[in-house]
Amino acid sequence: MPVTDIGRREFLAAGVTGLSVTAAYGAEAFGVTEQFDDGRITAVVPWAQGGGTDRSMRITTPVWADRLGVEFVVENYPGGSTQVGGEELYNADPDGTTVAMWNMPQMQATWLFQNAPYRMASFDYLGTHHWDPTMWFAPLDRPYDDLSEFVEYAREDGATVGITSAIGNTALSALLVEETYDLDLTVVNMEGGAGVRQAVLAGDVDAGVNQPWAFNPDHVGDVLALGSHTAEPQELWPDTPSFADIGLEDVPLVDEGLGQWKLMVVPGGLQENQPDRFERLAETYAAVFEDEQFLSEAENQGGLDDILDYRGPDETETEVEETSQFMETYADVVESFIYDR
Repeated sequence: MPVTDIGRREFLAAGVTGLSVTAAYGAEAFGVTEQFDDGRITAVVPWAQGGGTDRSMRITTPVWADRLGVEFVVENYPGGSTQVGGEELYNADPDGTTVAMWNMPQMQATWLFQNAPYRMASFDYLGTHHWDPTMWFAPLDRPYDDLSEFVEYAREDGATVGITSAIGNTALSALLVEETYDLDLTVVNMEGGAGVRQAVLAGDVDAGVNQPWAFNPDHVGDVLALGSHTAEPQELWPDTPSFADIGLEDVPLVDEGLGQWKLMVVPGGLQENQPDRFERLAETYAAVFEDEQFLSEAENQGGLDDILDYRGPDETETEVEETSQFMETYADVVESFIYDR
């Protein structure tokens, strides 16, 4: 069962001077007059409420609704390292009434490693949203200050590491660190960024792997920032070293930077069979990233505006294909974790 965002529906219906007035004005102002048949769009989030993808969708859809003239209802389908939500999108009619904010490389990993019934061609792609680098966190009371010191600690005493999903960037980062330094980590799938955040804050793990924005920069000072899986320091979490800064260049993907894309996806067939509807969704989604209300809200959400990175449908599809190829390169590492541990 999905978790339906009734609060958001009420907000859209009454809190923004009435959706019928606001959406109609927005649609007229931006040259949009056609109405979708059932008057609403389901916005699928393949994670539980409170994580980075959920928060991203919920600050995007109100402005998109104004531009499009259609109500959005956010529904959460957590589980299966995003496959539960992915199948919900896959089984939806390609009529423009269902969209999803998904993640790369989790999306590709579901069909590469979990035998999902869909593939890249099963979907159409409206555009990217932002890229968030992979980062390691730890409870404040731990006896290490960065990931280099954590490696030494884990080599002597072992360690438990929480990740956001069994597949994807956080799992890959944990597994690459483990393999590079011959550690014996207990890697635990927390099924989402919110779970990792809660486990680190509660001291239930020795370290957690997430993304700085998804973890929520409001918690700067509440946790130890051990390092980002990048060559250069990231911008959202102050005074956090990159892997290169602390001498962890032997870990793969430091130079390239390992992170997570968020992107907007629709059921496959929409672009081919209803091109006008696809274009309407794509154009109004692109316009969100130039909207002052959205940019102001993104700034208030822990500096999300600093990492926004919109790319159009064609460029997004290319990114999806390249990420699929990238994940295939590390198939042995991921499959060993999924099937052999």
